[in-house]
Amino acid sequence: MSPDDFAFDQETELFLATCRTASLATVDAQGQPHAANVQYAHDTGWTLHWVSSPAAAHSQHLAANPRAAVTIYAHQDVPELIHGIQLHGEVDLVIEQGQSEWHRIWDLYTSKYEFVNSLPQLREAALKQKFYRYR
Repeated sequence: MSPDDFAFDQETELFLATCRTASLATVDAQGQPHAANVQYAHDTGWTLHWVSSPAAAHSQHLAANPRAAVTIYAHQDVPELIHGIQLHGEVDLVIEQGQSEWHRIWDLYTSKYEFVNSLPQLREAALKQKFYRYR
């Protein structure tokens, strides 16, 4: 790894940690594009995790076709400071609640979004959803 690669990785990690919302692009069975904003947490290898209902349109699209694109951008009004990341990959469901991998991702997610654990109604709602993983 060159120093430039290391600096890029560090900058990307910081960017992913700082930003909170990703735009997730999927397609339905007829090829119609769909975009949804998701609040994500990330871990190694730029893997993104978010909570969503399996009944949501984007979740239904991903069940049929796991390929997706994601855009994360910094909210800036100064043209020189506008930057972001565009990714494409596949999405899968994280294993069922109660297993160690699920708990690791729950802890990762709720450390970024502390309000989920601090408000009982949000915690209960989140626990009824599924974790999705983008890589």
